[in-house]
This record gives sequence, structure tokens and C-alpha cells, in this order.
Amino acid sequence: MKKRNKRILFKRNGLIILFLWSISLWGQNNSSLKQQIESHTDGVGLWWAGHNGWIIKSNGLVISTDILLNYDKRKQSPPISEEELAEVLDISFITHGHKDHFARSISKTLLEKSSCIFVIPQSCIAIAKELNIPPERIIVAKPRAPFEVLGVKVSPLRAIHGNSNFAIYYKANLEDCGYVLEVGGKRFLQPGDSFLLEDHLMEKNIDVLFFSPTEHNMHIKNSLTLINELKPKYILPQHHSTVVVNESTFFWAKGYHREVMSQLSPALKKRYYILKQGDKIQID
Repeated sequence: MKKRNKRILFKRNGLIILFLWSISLWGQNNSSLKQQIESHTDGVGLWWAGHNGWIIKSNGLVISTDILLNYDKRKQSPPISEEELAEVLDISFITHGHKDHFARSISKTLLEKSSCIFVIPQSCIAIAKELNIPPERIIVAKPRAPFEVLGVKVSPLRAIHGNSNFAIYYKANLEDCGYVLEVGGKRFLQPGDSFLLEDHLMEKNIDVLFFSPTEHNMHIKNSLTLINELKPKYILPQHHSTVVVNESTFFWAKGYHREVMSQLSPALKKRYYILKQGDKIQID
């Protein structure tokens, strides 16, 4: 009888330990995105915030590209709040003036609750003035004119915006930018919203490629051309699975990221990552 009681006690204690361990593990895996960013100290960390919004941290510096959080067309809540991002962000990179890229709400929050620098193309100066962003917090990027900010080497690229039916956008602005960013010794290519250009294909030693497989960007064929030419170590689709897709948003909200992946070689498929919002990758 005593042995049976001991076995029952052992099982109960084991279940309690397992339960407590599970709670601990659950807490670690479900820490807020802000906590993950703050606790990241080793190497280059990368998070997807949805759409073209990426957050990169290296050596204590946090940067973002085209961050979009509070947006009425989002499918789901963003993985980080505007206020939380404002507490950690050092540089906000903007590629062009559309509201899903130069998002007015987050830019106002960053202006009021952070000291971050805004890197914007010349095409966005008027919007920055409307938002009352002071000149001392702005760096104006021009295609093919490299510069450095807070230790980040920046090579702005030309971006030519597309539209529905695979047409060049009627209001395409040659001052819009994509960026090659060198952070922590890694090279990131963010084309912004653009058709495939020779500027993209001329880049070398790209570690991380963000690309937009939508009708109004590189779609499937040109995405494959870019990936096969650059052969980056990390291939990350963007501009998908974030905004509600309907008749009016289809050409820019619907991504063909799985169709692109299906046509890659086995070697490149291993470098291809379809992230969920809030997911992190360690860039080695």
C-alpha cells in the first residue's frame, strides 16, 4: 500500500513539475515582441511586423523599414504597438509616400514618443513637413547616393512603382527609393515597391533579400529572376498576408510567395522563409 502511495505521489509531483515547466516555456515563447527586441544582444536579429515592415537589431541599434502597424485594412492586430516600437527604435527607413509604407499614424507616434531618425526619399519631403517632422531628424535619401547613419551603411536604389495589370504606375516617382543596408556586417536588400530593375540585379553579396511577389511589384517571374541572380542567404517574401484582399486591394495585397517558392531549386528553397507576423530570424 505504501509503495502504491509513493508511486501516486511521484506521478503527481512529476505532473506538477511538467506543468510548471510548460508554463515557463510558454512564457518564454510568448514574450512580447518589444521584450524580444530588448533582450536580443547577440548578432543580428530580424523580425517581420507584417507587410513591408521589418525590424532589425544589431549591436544595440534598432532599425525598421516601411513599418505599418495601426492600419484599418489589416487582417489582424500588429505584433507590436506603435508606442512599444517608439521605445526601442533608432532609425525608420521609408521607401515611398503611400500610406501603407510611410504610415502616418506610426510616424506621428515615433515623432512624439521617440528620438528616432527618419530616412526618407526626396519624394516624401512634403509628407514629412505635413507631419511636422523637424529637419534635424530627417535624412533625405537619393537613388545611387550612398551615405552612413549611426553606423549603418546605406546605398539607396532607384524604385519604380507598379500598378494593376502589371503596368508601371501613372504617378511613379523616380525619387522613390529602395535600400541596401549594411547592418552588423550583413547586407539587406529592401527594394520597396518597384518593378525589377537592373539596379537590383547588379547588387552583390546580399545576405538578406526582402521581395514583394505582388502584381504591382515583381510578381512571380521577376521575383524568380532576382532570387536566382542574387542567390541570397535568406530569402524573405513581404507585401503579403497582412492587408485584407478584395477587388480593390487584390493587385497589391495578394502575394504569390508560395508560387515563387515552388519554382525555386532545392538549394534555394532551403533559404526561403515564410514568416508569420512577429516571427524572428537570427541572421548568421
